[in-house]
Amino acid sequence: MTQAKTEPATGRRIPDYSEPSYWRGTIKMSLSKFFVLSVLHRKPMHGYEVVQAVEKSTKGCCSPSEGTVYPMLNEFEAGGYLSSSAEVVQGRSRKVYALTEKGRDAFQVAVEAWLEATDCILESRRMAGGAMSG
Repeated sequence: MTQAKTEPATGRRIPDYSEPSYWRGTIKMSLSKFFVLSVLHRKPMHGYEVVQAVEKSTKGCCSPSEGTVYPMLNEFEAGGYLSSSAEVVQGRSRKVYALTEKGRDAFQVAVEAWLEATDCILESRRMAGGAMSG
């Protein structure tokens, strides 16, 4: 494992792009919003349930924390992609989120964008002709 370097002129940390953990973290961060929309596409849920559903549906590949999911849910709601209602869940009042029509449309757009990116990645791998064994 190599160490991240620091750029002398600015003191800015330069990531170690040869570290799998860098890429896994970047991918997880990027996919979190997608998977939040994905689990809400199936059914309305409260925030903690969203966290659990994303982790379960991705087999742990994407496991956002409550601290990242709640701001995401608030952002989606502010943009009109989600609606929320107060419901009693297991004896506690919780805010339950549901996709709006705009949210369902956004999810479909996201699916297409991620499939396009996946196709590009697979094509890059194919063009490298086996040089990318891991």
